[in-house]
Amino acid sequence: MEYERKPLPIETFPPNLQMHVKPESPPPMKMMAARGMVPAPPAQQLQVLYNLHFDSAVADAVRESLAQMPDNVLLGAVQSDQPGGVLDWVASVRSDESILQAVALHKGTEDATIWRLAKRADGELCEIIANNQVRVLRSPQIIEALYANPKARMATVDRLIDLAQRNEVNLSNLPGLNQALKSGVDLNEGGLDDDAYAAVMGDEAKKVQAEEQKLKLLQDENLTRSQREALEKELAGDDQEGEATEEEDEKRLSLHVQINNMNIAQKIRLATVGSREAIKILVRDSNKLIHMAAIRSPRIQMGDVRQLSANKSLPEGVISYIASNRDWTKHYDVMSNLTMNPKTPLADVMNFVNHLRTKELRQLSRSRNVPHQVSRVAKQLLNKRGMR
Repeated sequence: MEYERKPLPIETFPPNLQMHVKPESPPPMKMMAARGMVPAPPAQQLQVLYNLHFDSAVADAVRESLAQMPDNVLLGAVQSDQPGGVLDWVASVRSDESILQAVALHKGTEDATIWRLAKRADGELCEIIANNQVRVLRSPQIIEALYANPKARMATVDRLIDLAQRNEVNLSNLPGLNQALKSGVDLNEGGLDDDAYAAVMGDEAKKVQAEEQKLKLLQDENLTRSQREALEKELAGDDQEGEATEEEDEKRLSLHVQINNMNIAQKIRLATVGSREAIKILVRDSNKLIHMAAIRSPRIQMGDVRQLSANKSLPEGVISYIASNRDWTKHYDVMSNLTMNPKTPLADVMNFVNHLRTKELRQLSRSRNVPHQVSRVAKQLLNKRGMR
């Protein structure tokens, strides 16, 4: 859901400003306007800057002018009759709370602009966006964006979900929530109060940010093998085994306690947008709605899947979901782990066994933790390959 900005028609500008915004205008004329040196009312000056931001020769100067425009001047310009493109551009450059709120409240703002704002808005702006029921029902992606924004209060999110249900809106990008809503279970019974949950989400947002930074570092082609392995271990949580400090242990225990005190709706939302540490706790939850929301989380990485596929204590539904995901099982170590996991559906194991290497086949043929049909097939394949 993106918005494509387009320059305003030249004829919409008065003649004295047209000479500064025409594509063929001399560079000095454009630069003068880009620096805000052309006399014009703030509303028109903002439109001039908007049109000039499409010109790469003056784009930097234009952006600087918008960034330095006094709040009260810009606020008045934004609240005037402005096209959607201008409002979208302002929201992409300025982060002032008052300016963003004015953009959110403006009748000319496009839904795509609100969707982008909803993904990064603070609590108050989230509430303003959520209050426009006509808009959020017209564009359910806005509801999904607010749901995924950890700064949106749970009370705001619950109200939006209720609105979506009453109007039979399908939140297709939130599969975990969708399944829970169809279950008919009371998702909001008990749980943390809104302030306590907001505090957890705030902590989780910081963890997610740290995870994203590490994932970005992994894209660096100049990383040495040892650096890459260390980063991957940190992301997978391997570094926490037996090496965690007392403070880290306390924090982890605290997260467990907080999660245990959440209701189903709160857990499902955390499973969708929380840190990978939280997801690894929630994927073990005995409630099917919760552990299935966790394994479907967009935060899951291949390193997590490798670990989870080998975990024999996870709910069967989680292992079955991993086994059915072709993007995951095309990785040999995931497929191999699943063949050794007694909770993997037999039909999937039988399919995977044919693709195993000799070493893994040997292990499978000797394992007492898998169904006898599996170990027997493994032995037969070894015989066919001339191996014992």
